[in-house]
Amino acid sequence: MLNNFLIKRFKLKSEKASGFTLIEMIVVIGILGLIMPVIFTVIFGIVREQIKIFRLSQIKEEGDFVLNTIGNTIRGNVVSIHDSSPPDDTNQICDVVGASTPTTLLYFLDKSSNWLGYGLSNNQVASYSASFASPPMNLTSSKTIISNFKISCQKLAVYSGATIILSFDICYNTGANSCDSSRPEETATLHYQTRIKLRNF
Repeated sequence: MLNNFLIKRFKLKSEKASGFTLIEMIVVIGILGLIMPVIFTVIFGIVREQIKIFRLSQIKEEGDFVLNTIGNTIRGNVVSIHDSSPPDDTNQICDVVGASTPTTLLYFLDKSSNWLGYGLSNNQVASYSASFASPPMNLTSSKTIISNFKISCQKLAVYSGATIILSFDICYNTGANSCDSSRPEETATLHYQTRIKLRNF
């Protein structure tokens, strides 16, 4: 008899513990309602930061490539600077003390008497050369947009070489040749500026 009583009590407790009460359900839903927006905000913030980091790494890679390519090509090879092509004595600039007016395209003559140039073409930095077929070869990709591109030269003393002054802004192309994004925090833009001293000028 005692055993039967204990068995009935155990069954009764088991039946009561098998479900949640209405109050427990309301409390759980309320806690989830408070926590879930915070979790989604954190996740979306991390995703946005990853997008910006990716875009910045892309434009930094291409901007560094432009500076290194132009700098390494003209630093040790160029013997004269020109403002039009084909380069000759009539369009040579920076052969006397003074500075040239900033432009979007300069031409150079190298030690082998080959000419090349660097400038802006359709929002891209382009390399021009006598050995290239038209159009010029772009140094940046369609993933980026170049703006405010300026290239000029300066000679500070009679017996010193000329210096090339190069500056440009580079941004990530978010579509339709635009750097603007619906989220300003995802906009990625860098400014580059350098001076390249010519050794053989």
